[in-house]
Amino acid sequence: MPRAAVIAAAVVLLVAARAGGAAAAGTVAGALAAGDAAAARFDLPATLAAYRAAHAAAPENYEAAWKLARALADEATLAHDPDEQKRLCVEAEALAREAVRLRPSDPMGHDMLAVSLGKLALFEGGKRKVELGKEVRAEAERALQLDPDDDLALHVLGVWNREVAGLGWVLRGFARLLYGKLPPASLAAATADLTRAVELRPEVIAHRVELGITLEAAGRWADAKAQFDRALALPTGWVTDDHYRAVARKELALVRAHLR
Repeated sequence: MPRAAVIAAAVVLLVAARAGGAAAAGTVAGALAAGDAAAARFDLPATLAAYRAAHAAAPENYEAAWKLARALADEATLAHDPDEQKRLCVEAEALAREAVRLRPSDPMGHDMLAVSLGKLALFEGGKRKVELGKEVRAEAERALQLDPDDDLALHVLGVWNREVAGLGWVLRGFARLLYGKLPPASLAAATADLTRAVELRPEVIAHRVELGITLEAAGRWADAKAQFDRALALPTGWVTDDHYRAVARKELALVRAHLR
């Protein structure tokens, strides 16, 4: 984390420690607002610093917990070192679980738990990967029960459907042991989930890129190309968009080879 962001977080924490009652609540609200503003300008270090300050000042604050989990998941997406990525995912998972505990009736905590577990599963193998996948699905489905128009939960469930549909026979064996039978999952279900996410939030680059990858897996090359092209034409709306643009460019080259 840049030195300026660390100093800013330390200042906020010092003020919070000296404050009391309404003043402390105001400090937490101010730190959350600072984090939101930093997120809006795609400054992830400042976002993390502000949300860390808010969570440290008020560990029982639901908003601070899920927003810090989200920022950590974004940091994991952008990190290059696998050990660092996994560490960030583990921290995000812990915070997301706290958020679910604090407010189980709100979908965002469940969303962040599904996201952090899904990212963590990338660093696990065999049975552990399938175990995490089971919880990813459960959390995404719980979020959708709470909000049927939750585009992030649909995104997670779509990716889950695609990955389970593509499991090799060894992991399918693990899945049968955990689920009793392999849960229904298909590229068609993945496409439906991600298409719905795009319909709800057409400006989200990540939704279109994951839909494009799913259409590509189904051999629908022209449809996949259309999603990648659209994703690359969209303006930046979130800090991880450049990452997803890079994925789109890589996949687009493969799709074009099939369309020749």
